[in-house]
Amino acid sequence: MRLRSDQIVGHVQQGLLPVYLVFGDEQMLVEEASDVIRQQARKQGADDRQVWHVEGRFNWSELQWQEQTMSLFSSQRLLEIRLPSGSPGKEGGEALRRYVDNPPIDTTLLIISGKIDTRSQKSKWFTEIDKIGATIPVWPIDLAKLPHWILQRMQQRGLRANQQISALIAERVEGNLFAAAQEIEKLQLLCPDGEVDEQTVLASVADSARFEVFGLMDTVFSGQATKIPRMLNRLRAEGLDILAVFSAVSWSLHRAVDMAIQLDNGMQLGQVFASQKPPIWEKSRPMMQQALMRHDRMQWQEFLQQMARIDQAAKGNLKICPWSLLEALCLHVAGINISNQH
Repeated sequence: MRLRSDQIVGHVQQGLLPVYLVFGDEQMLVEEASDVIRQQARKQGADDRQVWHVEGRFNWSELQWQEQTMSLFSSQRLLEIRLPSGSPGKEGGEALRRYVDNPPIDTTLLIISGKIDTRSQKSKWFTEIDKIGATIPVWPIDLAKLPHWILQRMQQRGLRANQQISALIAERVEGNLFAAAQEIEKLQLLCPDGEVDEQTVLASVADSARFEVFGLMDTVFSGQATKIPRMLNRLRAEGLDILAVFSAVSWSLHRAVDMAIQLDNGMQLGQVFASQKPPIWEKSRPMMQQALMRHDRMQWQEFLQQMARIDQAAKGNLKICPWSLLEALCLHVAGINISNQH
């Protein structure tokens, strides 16, 4: 069956189908839709979860082996196949057809894919999944519909706002869905009573469209050290509060530290990127790989100690300029250790 992403919550409460295929090129929305299925599978006892990343030469015979084995850990299990290219290829298509022809009763198969074009949606593996399971296309949110999407998301998170406020947020994030989701999370913290007014929104999203702090972190992670002082000077000159900048830098660094720990524990890079919430975008993965290879786990954790000093300085507890400390930290993450240059 074909499901819209907004139908998933109601659908899974009736019980899970054997197979789900969630696909689209708006990765945040694809992950959120997939997470609804994951949560329901856990509620139904699927404590055993396996994740496969179809990259390069993938061994599709694993799927047949899964059909023939019962879960050793729980009465139900969740098998997750990540298909970023949107195509399993000939061998993968055949393996999926064999699987859906006689799916094991103790397993929910969740396939998470990139965009699948109209022609591929007519292929046998796709149509057979559609017969016994559900195919869920996730469409990008265009700019005209973004204010409505923002308003709905705010209401789902217990925030009360009007269309003017959602339009203001949409204008400030310039169509960036991830940035919009981040702003809504910030507003949840800033508005504990749930009432959102225009002044709070303006303070929260100050200049995020024209010069996002996340843009600064992209520059940092990609090692473009010469740009960092100029970007920070501009943020400071435009009157952006140091704590607002610090918050975004802290969020990005904590993610990087978490990924560094996972890598150090032996997890594969693709799995590390996919495990983040929201996952690391495909286009950002080379940049993050470059950053993670630049420092070891211990160094990443030391960056958090530097963050603590910046926090203290920003709150006036240390007589040091917090902007200077932040610049030194960003340069260090980018690969230049200021303390070693004197």
